Amino acid sequence: MTKKQLQQYNIFENEKLLSLKLLKNQGFCNVNYLLKTSKKKYLVRVFKNDTTVNISREFEFKVQKKAFKKGIAGKPLFLDSNKTFMVCEYLTGEHKYKLSKKELKNLAKTIKKLHSIKVHTKELDLKEELKKYNHLSSKKAKKSILALNKEIKNLTAYKKQLVCSHHDLNPKNILFNKNRIKFIDWEYTSISDCFFDLATICCEFDLTKKEERVLLKTYFRKIAKKDIKKLNCYKSIYNQIFKLWFISLEYNQGIKCQKN
Repeated sequence: MTKKQLQQYNIFENEKLLSLKLLKNQGFCNVNYLLKTSKKKYLVRVFKNDTTVNISREFEFKVQKKAFKKGIAGKPLFLDSNKTFMVCEYLTGEHKYKLSKKELKNLAKTIKKLHSIKVHTKELDLKEELKKYNHLSSKKAKKSILALNKEIKNLTAYKKQLVCSHHDLNPKNILFNKNRIKFIDWEYTSISDCFFDLATICCEFDLTKKEERVLLKTYFRKIAKKDIKKLNCYKSIYNQIFKLWFISLEYNQGIKCQKN
């Protein structure tokens, strides 16, 4: 992506494009740039063609618009017709890897706002997700597939609590700015159980049992033993999906290297 390419689109009226630089933190599915103009700063996300993911950029753009209205995302401004790049409001803030009790409670409340977004799309089918990894033959992959299959079966003991889930709430996708929290990278958003995002926070921030109870109590107000068990089930699911995603990424990169 270059400034000259961006100038071809009618995005920045009465603004001079000053600089376009690669950001320090990059994702697996996008190349991210900071664009400075004579008036503002923008985030330009150029999408990679990755065979390990199945992403609808139109849906991502639509959900992020709704999240912006809730005050929990940057404003999406432009998605090109070929779905090759997106321009968004540039957000400032801090990525945190350890949370105070106050920050954890604030995060739980922000996730609650996220889960209140109304969207119409198919529910994420974990069994179908599992099928994406059946081609992996390593011992590590087979072990994770068996563990994941077991936990998916265990989920039948719990009532579904379907919401609009972010599905990638790792610390790099969460920005803290004073008392406000905003989420970035909405590409994996779909309908699934609210416990998926909650379990992600527990795993990514390595929460203690006490902190997990704070998270659940802030989110639900009242919790029961079954909620703790359901959370543990989703934590295991998240950890196995996380492992399989990276094993699959390495596998696909290996195939690309062989072709080249």
